[in-house]
Formats: sequence, C-alpha cells, structure tokens
Amino acid sequence: MMTIERKSILFDILLTIITGGLWNLWVQYRQIRDSNAILPPEKQKSFILLLLFSVLTFGLYFVWHEFKLTKDLHIKVYGSDRLEIEILCGIASFFGLWFIVDSYQQSLMNEIAPN
Repeated sequence: MMTIERKSILFDILLTIITGGLWNLWVQYRQIRDSNAILPPEKQKSFILLLLFSVLTFGLYFVWHEFKLTKDLHIKVYGSDRLEIEILCGIASFFGLWFIVDSYQQSLMNEIAPN
C-alpha cells in the first residue's frame, strides 16, 4: 500500500490564486491519487473520468465528486460520515468555492499522512 505525504494547504491556495485556478487541476489529480492510495478499491476515483463527466454535466458531476470524496475521507478519518459538512462541501463547490473544499479535504488527508 502506498503512503501519502502531508501537503501544504497554504501553498496550494497561493498557487491556485496566482495561476488563476490552473494549479487546482494538479491538486485534484494529487488528491485523487492520494485518496486512491488510502481508500478501499470500491471507493477508487479517476481523474480522467472526473474531467470528462464534469465537462459533460457542466460541472454538476464535480459537485457530486467533492461531496463523495469528503464523505469517503470522513469515514476513513473519523469512522463515520458527517453529512452536514459533506452537503456544505457540495454546496460550496456548486457556488465556486471548490478551493475551500479542496483545502478541507487536504486537511483530512494530512491527518492520515504520517508526520
């Protein structure tokens, strides 16, 4: 099993702002790769499918993805879901606040990563 490394949330936010959001493509790829390393096989995600379905559904699939990834990470970190937070993450993504959701998801992954 692959281990994941802690990532700097501030660094990701700054580079996302500086690059006008393009850095977030790397953040999404990295988070999917890392989540696939720590989640069971039935929870595996695909970056290519995320991009494809997000374009085809005009972003609605991305909202679902952010909701599901947050839910899966909650179960991994806390042993249960936290539906209110997961719904808020979906709503935030819908309204363009995906960088906040990604930061929260990264904080959950950082809790799992060894120091």
